[in-house]
Amino acid sequence: MTPIIDVCCGSRMFWFDKENPNVTFMDKRHETVRSTDNNWGHNRVIEINPDIVADFRNIPFDDNSFHMVVFDPPHLLKAGKNSWLAKIWDVR
Repeated sequence: MTPIIDVCCGSRMFWFDKENPNVTFMDKRHETVRSTDNNWGHNRVIEINPDIVADFRNIPFDDNSFHMVVFDPPHLLKAGKNSWLAKIWDVR
């Protein structure tokens, strides 16, 4: 068991070390998000590849299983449903 869990890890943008062995990465989805529709004319790809697929509203671990919980959910209030940020953060 790792000492840290990130319960909304997304593409792990919170972390400098995206493979930190001290962290269990959890998110509600496992997918690759792609976009070619942007102002710069190049492709964007984001990988959402958590260790555990689960929703933070129902974490599949007992209380006190981790020393630290990272809870950095998306804070997008007005993202268009087809915007890149909405796709990255699964805001629907």
